[in-house]
Amino acid sequence: MALEQDIAKLIEASNDLTTVVDNKIVDIDAKVEQSKTKVDGYINQVNNYINSARDKQSHFRLTKNQALIPNDEGTFPKYWSGGFVKSAKVIETVTTGVEPEQRSALAREFLQAINSDHKYFANSFKIWELEYYPNRRGDNSHVFSYLMYQYFRFSSYTTIAAVVKHVKGLVPSKFWCHGLKAGEPAKLCGLNYGVSSTRNHYSHCHPYVEGGEGKPETETGIIQVALPAVVTGDVDLSTGQWGQFPYLGDADQNAYD
Repeated sequence: MALEQDIAKLIEASNDLTTVVDNKIVDIDAKVEQSKTKVDGYINQVNNYINSARDKQSHFRLTKNQALIPNDEGTFPKYWSGGFVKSAKVIETVTTGVEPEQRSALAREFLQAINSDHKYFANSFKIWELEYYPNRRGDNSHVFSYLMYQYFRFSSYTTIAAVVKHVKGLVPSKFWCHGLKAGEPAKLCGLNYGVSSTRNHYSHCHPYVEGGEGKPETETGIIQVALPAVVTGDVDLSTGQWGQFPYLGDADQNAYD
């Protein structure tokens, strides 16, 4: 009889302990959830601050002639180097002050890529069509070629972008053609570059035409491009935040070319 009573007491004590432990676990879970909610709230506040700071940055252009004004001969955009471009021509001048319905489908396509399909926008610009070689001709025909470019310095965090449409041939990549795909409407292409310890370095903002390692491609490619530039700071390209940025450089250069 005494043994049975002892066993009953042990069972009762075990049940009491289980209840206490279960209650503690529930209490701990609730506190963990509260802490997680607070942490998530702090993270959201930090993200909101970062996003607002990103939108408030000043962006200045490090390259010339974003509007792609032709050179004196009308054969290429002024201040841009040709790379392995075979030919270049202006196919459209997109003008501010025109009702959207009166513009061409191509002009509207380029404007829509940067949220500017309105009667008025910052300033008029030109769309160029570039025909380019698929590789470096001659003995090095298996080596990548590249498109038009300018020199720029890695003096700060930079964003490199343009509005681009692929027409035919191999699709260029990197720099202001980053993200370009065949068969899509005109789109904002580009990328952001960090700086870290490379502030005294420089680069040339030319997209690459990356052919295969086997038999070299022979067909030239064609793209259409507008508003290419390298600018300081982190521009959010995912939301089409691209425009005509003021130029920092030569004293005699038009700030908004």
